[in-house]
Amino acid sequence: MGDRWGCGGDEGPRTAASRRGRGRAGAIALSVVVAAAACACQTASTAPAPATTTAGGTAGPHAHPPLASRSFVLVHGAWMGGWSWAEVADGLARRGAEVTIVELPAHGDDQTPLSAATLDAYVGVVKGAIAHATYPVVLVGHSLGGVVITQAVEPDPGRVERMVYLAGFVPRSGEAVASLAGRDAASQLGPVLKIDDKSGLARIPEAALGAVFCAGCNDDALAQLAANYRDEPAAPLATPVTITDGGWGSVPKYYVYTSRDQAISPALQQQMTAGVPWVETATLETDHAPMLSAPDEVIDVLTHFGARQASR
Repeated sequence: MGDRWGCGGDEGPRTAASRRGRGRAGAIALSVVVAAAACACQTASTAPAPATTTAGGTAGPHAHPPLASRSFVLVHGAWMGGWSWAEVADGLARRGAEVTIVELPAHGDDQTPLSAATLDAYVGVVKGAIAHATYPVVLVGHSLGGVVITQAVEPDPGRVERMVYLAGFVPRSGEAVASLAGRDAASQLGPVLKIDDKSGLARIPEAALGAVFCAGCNDDALAQLAANYRDEPAAPLATPVTITDGGWGSVPKYYVYTSRDQAISPALQQQMTAGVPWVETATLETDHAPMLSAPDEVIDVLTHFGARQASR
């Protein structure tokens, strides 16, 4: 599995890319298995456990962490990378979870060639993270990540205890991101999207990034969004999934709607989720990227979903 945040000697928290060197195809960006960040952690023998916060409030310093014995695998969306999950991952880890952030090929710091950036490659990285998880897996997909996690569970659904779609695409068999997005008349992404057939990349003008993805972001988050932007490989967006009732259909599913979303409109979110037997849903009054604009709310809802008793 990818590198972990912990207290090994004097080493501070670093991403897998910084430890291994840039360019490792399909690298998992980072894993968090200790409830601390910036190496401000201590072992249980030298200090009391920190107070933990659940979706319902704050627990005492000796309370059982609400996400103990849970492994979260977080999958980012298009035009983003593993960096977008950093604050949420830290919050989940502080509540006792093992957290793995997946860096999809040709995103973030990953230097996979464009020709190798395929939906199959995306799925392969996610399956690797699932295989190395210590505990029952809560598989979370944001936006494009919804398509990726949908396909990733199909061959071996028993390895995933539950799936969470955060403003994620929910394809049926034979559907792709492009076919779903093409139905979204209310999206503000389509009018600014530029597909370069020659390069095989999909681009969004920098001036439109904030309005489309993160209208509720503060200046720091907007700067982070712009600084980490990369053009998106176009081919995986047009690749359909193949799923079955016995595969993807057998995994308990949760959905988080984003009511102010300008990239995947609330109307399309409702269309995609209609008819799916969700265990539970939640709505955040946010833009498309709540892990950047409202990370505490995302941490709370994922804690609530993750701490629920397993439904199978």
